[in-house]
Amino acid sequence: MPFDTLYAYVDGADIEDIAADLETRFTAFINGRRWWFDGAARVVNRRYGRETCTRPEDLPLWELGLNLLSPPPGVDLPRWFRDIEAIAGFLGTLHRECGRDFVIGITIAKTGVSDDLFFVTTDLPDMVKLRAIIGVQD
Repeated sequence: MPFDTLYAYVDGADIEDIAADLETRFTAFINGRRWWFDGAARVVNRRYGRETCTRPEDLPLWELGLNLLSPPPGVDLPRWFRDIEAIAGFLGTLHRECGRDFVIGITIAKTGVSDDLFFVTTDLPDMVKLRAIIGVQD
């Protein structure tokens, strides 16, 4: 059974000047903690070509951040959400230090459809709102 994937990426494609630093920081973050299962998180640095542009002045899409596999039904969702909270807090730190916004979303494995769910635009993301969007109950 394929897993859905939560993604946490830099919002935007104009990241040439900070891409290497961000990739290094995402790698250190992933390697510096235990995830809901080993191998659940991985760094993503995928740059697309001009075919992703809708206008000549657009920059090609660039996915830079991390992917986190979601657990199958019945698995420890509170532990998975603690991982998401850690990601959001890390993105808040990156926002403060790099001045960039980030997006958290989900890609449904069965359909391949992605949906942006939450934007980190401050150094202290709204965890209550994030919990509500992800559907985690207290």
